[in-house]
Amino acid sequence: MYGIRRRFKNIYGIGLTGLALAMVFALTACGTTSTPKQDSIIETKPPSGDGDFELTILHINDHHSNLDSQSFELSLPYDPAQDNALVRLQLGGMSFIHSLLDEYRGDNALFLSSGEVNGTLFYSMFGRGDADFEVFNVLNPDAYMPGNHEFDEGDGNLARLIDMAEFTILSGNIVPTARSPLYGKLGSSPYIIKRVNGQDIAVIGVLKIEKTMRSSMVSEDVDFINEFEFVESMVREVSDQGVNKVIILSHLGYEFDAELAANIKGIDVIVGGDTHNLLDSTGEMRELQLPVSGEYPTIVKNPENKNVYIVQAWEYAKGFGVLNVKFDKDGEVIEASGKTILPVGGPYLVRNADNQWEEADNETLAAIIAAIENSEVLLEGKKSNTIDGIIDPMKAEIERSMTAKIGTVSQNLPFDRIPTPFEAGEEPNGSFVAQVVADAFLNYAPAADMAIQNAGGVRAPLMEGDLTMGDAMTILPFSNTIAIIRIPGSEVVAVLDEAIKYSQGISQSTGAFPYASHLRYDVYLNAPENVQSAYNLEVRDRVTGEWHPIDLDKEYTIVTNSFTVLGRDNYLAFERAISNDPDVMTDLNIAYAVPLIDYVQGLEAEGSAIVFDRENYCVKSAKEYTGL
Repeated sequence: MYGIRRRFKNIYGIGLTGLALAMVFALTACGTTSTPKQDSIIETKPPSGDGDFELTILHINDHHSNLDSQSFELSLPYDPAQDNALVRLQLGGMSFIHSLLDEYRGDNALFLSSGEVNGTLFYSMFGRGDADFEVFNVLNPDAYMPGNHEFDEGDGNLARLIDMAEFTILSGNIVPTARSPLYGKLGSSPYIIKRVNGQDIAVIGVLKIEKTMRSSMVSEDVDFINEFEFVESMVREVSDQGVNKVIILSHLGYEFDAELAANIKGIDVIVGGDTHNLLDSTGEMRELQLPVSGEYPTIVKNPENKNVYIVQAWEYAKGFGVLNVKFDKDGEVIEASGKTILPVGGPYLVRNADNQWEEADNETLAAIIAAIENSEVLLEGKKSNTIDGIIDPMKAEIERSMTAKIGTVSQNLPFDRIPTPFEAGEEPNGSFVAQVVADAFLNYAPAADMAIQNAGGVRAPLMEGDLTMGDAMTILPFSNTIAIIRIPGSEVVAVLDEAIKYSQGISQSTGAFPYASHLRYDVYLNAPENVQSAYNLEVRDRVTGEWHPIDLDKEYTIVTNSFTVLGRDNYLAFERAISNDPDVMTDLNIAYAVPLIDYVQGLEAEGSAIVFDRENYCVKSAKEYTGL
């Protein structure tokens, strides 16, 4: 019996960066013992003839309750006077995806999803996942692997959602104990074997342990099995059953998937999630000015020097992955190719002579449609009446309750989670929205010295113009509350260091990166363990407005959210402080978005707007660590 892990353990002790993903990894896999055999799950599709076997894998990941299309700007070659001109359009959404499924799904196809819920008002206002699962009951994935955010409301809410599901939910390496509401609902289905045209395909689920424990509200009543040991054991188990085509449905992240592929033999394809990667081999995604992370599929050599094919389909239901895999009669992959499709729709808006967005005229519209038709990756989406029938009433309810203006934003403020390198005095970057949220927290807690907000707790940018109640709740959609904690300056340094390091490396939990109000610091990106990631810390006096070096021995009062104060996202100094003395923390029982709404309404009453305060921005500089 292999070990149950309550904490992530990377048994190989390696990490990957950049182009190394496409390299051959000369690493030795560790042996493991076998897993308790699952209840047999075999689903059938019609048989076909012998010889080569072709499988189409359709996939989405990290939809985060983005059920509707979203406004997005793409750089399209529709105007001969410009190389590429911006077009604002509707991108993605489950209505488009359902229509794509109808088009691509056949007897030789599997549709897979690696989660995950939470992130929009569809989640916050409609049952904490009910809307998602109602939609997925229509989409009917062949297998769904929960992500860490499925645990955001605790074990009980996920158990309730599983009861709603009419599709297969894999348990992967999640092992609920008898004390958890998930016991008997999640745990007996680590994988599924699908019979597709007479061929057996194993789909094995796996979840990232450390991030789930630190970045969700999973209880101590749920155990986990080490990711590497679990996958290796499951591959062996399905192989013993005569299955020679293996897909890993992973919520580990792009780099972690590459480690998995490089160290475990018997894996053919990894359908990934968690890190929101856009992969592309057409070259067109970069021309659209999109953030491409690597090739689709990304190829990694396994210990037997065989190819393993890794795919993701970006994020927020923007993309729909289509991977075509050809196997020979012995189950060896002959070739694999595909792409991520981006379904788009109107209205199509372009900038006029006054630099304002307006609907394209007939001539411009025809050029835009032609550019979409000539694209390898864009597709004008078709709406699904079934999905629209589910989400349209919800959209109407959201619109009725959330359209009231509460304030004004003076300029577009991004929410890029981790800043890219810049020197002190240069134009800064990062999550300006997280900075505003921290300012709002501090405004709401006059007794606090500073505020700290994790980047991942912010889910949308602040766009120039009117800000509504709905905007505020979209930016802060989680059911967190506001909390206050008292710790010495030395532990403030520690919590920043722990969060910044956790936001990078193999965990790639970018949402952990800390932003602050009345606290500023220089940042080393990718610093080693023995080097502080945040240095030159300064605290701003709330009375005088002056900045002073942090006092390591002084006790500071920090306002943050109930997620990070419990040590989630690796804010371990908070967790240690509460463990030593529970009285250092007070939950204000104020809903997450309330301070932001209050802050914005206060500015509006004064005739002011939200503006980026460059002088008091928390990140003074950011640089790659190259050694001292």
